[in-house]
Amino acid sequence: MDWKNTSLKSKLILFIVTGVLLVLVTSTAVIISTVTSQEVNLAYEQSIEKARGFANYFNSDMRANHVIGQTIANSMNAYSTSDRDEVNEILKEVAVRNPNLLGTYVCYEPNAFDGNDQLFINAEGHDETGRFIPYWNRINGDLAIDPLLNYEESDYYKLPKTTKTDHIIDPYFYEGVFIVSYVTPIFKNDEFVGMGGADVSLTYLDEVVSEVKIFDTGYAFMTGNTGILISQPEQKDWIGYKTLYDFDIPEISNMADEIKNGSSGYIDTIDPTTGKTVVMFYEPIKTGNFSFILVVPKDEMLAGVTELRNNLIVISTMSIIFMTGLAALIAGFVTRPINDIVADFKDLSDAAVVGQLHARADTEVDIDFKNIPLGLNEILDAFTRPMTETMRVTNELAKGELQTRMPTDLKGEFKHIGDTLDSFATKLNAIIDESNAVLTSFQNEDFTHKINLKGEGDFRILTDGIEITRQSLYKATTERKKAEEELIRYAKELERSNQMKEEMERVIESSPVVVFKWRAEKGWPIEFVSSNISQFGYSLEDFSAGKVTYSDLVYPKDLPRVEEQLQKKCDEGANEFTIEYRILTKYGQILWADERTFIRRDIDGNVDHLQGIIVNIDERKRAEEALLKIEEIRKKEIHHRIKNNLQVISTLLYLESDKFKDEKVRDAFKNSQDRVRTMALVHEKLYQSEDMESIDFVDYTKNLINYLSQSYVIGNRNITIDLDVADVFLNMDTAVPLGIIINELVSNSLKYAFGDKDENEKGIISVDIENFGDEFMLTVSDNGNGISEDIDFRDTESLGLQLVTNLVEQIGGDIELKRDNGTKFIIQFTEEKY
Repeated sequence: MDWKNTSLKSKLILFIVTGVLLVLVTSTAVIISTVTSQEVNLAYEQSIEKARGFANYFNSDMRANHVIGQTIANSMNAYSTSDRDEVNEILKEVAVRNPNLLGTYVCYEPNAFDGNDQLFINAEGHDETGRFIPYWNRINGDLAIDPLLNYEESDYYKLPKTTKTDHIIDPYFYEGVFIVSYVTPIFKNDEFVGMGGADVSLTYLDEVVSEVKIFDTGYAFMTGNTGILISQPEQKDWIGYKTLYDFDIPEISNMADEIKNGSSGYIDTIDPTTGKTVVMFYEPIKTGNFSFILVVPKDEMLAGVTELRNNLIVISTMSIIFMTGLAALIAGFVTRPINDIVADFKDLSDAAVVGQLHARADTEVDIDFKNIPLGLNEILDAFTRPMTETMRVTNELAKGELQTRMPTDLKGEFKHIGDTLDSFATKLNAIIDESNAVLTSFQNEDFTHKINLKGEGDFRILTDGIEITRQSLYKATTERKKAEEELIRYAKELERSNQMKEEMERVIESSPVVVFKWRAEKGWPIEFVSSNISQFGYSLEDFSAGKVTYSDLVYPKDLPRVEEQLQKKCDEGANEFTIEYRILTKYGQILWADERTFIRRDIDGNVDHLQGIIVNIDERKRAEEALLKIEEIRKKEIHHRIKNNLQVISTLLYLESDKFKDEKVRDAFKNSQDRVRTMALVHEKLYQSEDMESIDFVDYTKNLINYLSQSYVIGNRNITIDLDVADVFLNMDTAVPLGIIINELVSNSLKYAFGDKDENEKGIISVDIENFGDEFMLTVSDNGNGISEDIDFRDTESLGLQLVTNLVEQIGGDIELKRDNGTKFIIQFTEEKY
């Protein structure tokens, strides 16, 4: 609706009706708001109290279950008898007295209950570890005992173990049953040794919650802290699998966030089960971080409020119709004289449109409206003269008479118009004078005279254009002068650069370093090479004529290696390449050279050319080879002398042992002799090896076992030594202790393992060495009498076993003893690299 084209009568009717409407609507709204607010608040408060009452009921029930779990753990804290049967009876009794519990249990760390886990492996209530983990449960109906499952990976054990505090575990499935666990850690001497707890099937909670009803169709359900459903009266398949977030309803998702924070409240939303508009009241169950949710259909809760509101709206509508008729009658009496005045104003405007400024309004109207036409006539009289003067001054300015001005006796807004027109003429005159001054400077090639007077609007475009032109001319003149100065400086730099180039060429030609640049093509054709290439017998013409490429200089046996390594660097995107190789002089002489090359690439990253230097290092390489030969001879001599000295020591020990009659003393000498022989054998193998750093441990072990077989005379005994050693090479720091370990363990087997064996029963000693990358495993075993369970090989008076334990630590290994069917030592170690 066009408000300006609406009649005054219609506006009066509209204003009156609107006013009455606002009064009636406001009063009705206040009444409806007051009454319905009270009813709504009452309904909401009743629902909140019901939800809170149910939440407190379930909170008490869960707290009681939590206390049972705490009681089990606290009883174990004080329990000291370490009787597994007695603890099982306690757990069973608790489960019997509390039929609402799904199960009761304890779970101890390995050997933490009584130190006898190995005696209970796969016993009733135990698994293959033998740990004390009984679980009295009703999962299959009747109360029975089973071992706990998946305890090392499950929160019901991991959380109390890591946090050392009570926990109510979020709902989860255990053996197909949806449960919640109440667990408490068990301590001994302030150390965590296990946990005790109780489980409750959430099927029990679902049955109780599903019985809750409110109004006609309202119901209740429960969720966990994460929003997962743990009860639902209709959709049972949602329990344990669906969360509040899965409904993808913003209000319900926000409610899930509030539940996670432990808050209470309510939301208006659509029930995903029934599709109705409902109010969901949620209250936290502090014990367990659950939440009780009461779902109330909104239309059932607010049925009385809706009926009252409808009656009040009908009364207000009838009042508005009556006041509309009354407003039309009043408006008719007011608008008639106003319409007459408006018609007279229309006649005046029509005259003014055709230039008749002397027309005047009719003043013969009702006394209440007489001042309106009189005032209009005075306005017309005051407007005529300023308009005439303005037209005169404008015409003079258009002719270029910029000194023409308006009369000074004008008043009010007309004086403001005159002053504005005078200001325009003054500023226009000043801009023209300033522009003429700047343009005159341009004619004299003076571009420093700025436009100081800025115009406005279109005049600003004129002054800014002149200023931009001045700046451009000034910049062009300045840059031209700078270019002239730069050209002079560049000419001087170029002259100095040429002098330096000539100096560098003289330095290179007089040095042994050959500078080159070649194309990245097959054979590396030369683009540039310094003249001192002549030191290798070649001339510049050999390369410039294409007779020789750089690949012709590289010794043929070294050429594949140089090509391969250079190509690898190019493919890796490297910018530098360094290598040592042999070259052929023009006269066939072989010399060693050191090349240092920069790999140059184009803008696409492809190799364009190669440039660098070549240095003759032949004398240095020959000196290095001589030093290596001297070092090799020196090492061989050292190992040879050590081997001879150890053999002398072994002989002295043998001779010295003959002086004693005591067999223990003679055995001690013999053991020492075997150990010295073991070390001497390492140095003998190092002397025979090619690199003087590592030995073939297969060959070494065969020699060592052969020596021990002869030393202990097993030819007349029914004993066989099986040897299975991987093809490995070990350095001296690993080979010496490992050889002594094999010597001690095999010697022990030969001396003690088969003392009680029948002569017809075959004795077997096995020595195996396996290699798994950087890891090694040595296994020495026999099928003899075995080592007694009472002997701790790590803490024994036997010098041999003490030596084995210390040497295993020396090579950074781990040792394990197995006593099944004889004796088996397993040693795992890693060779230390240098």
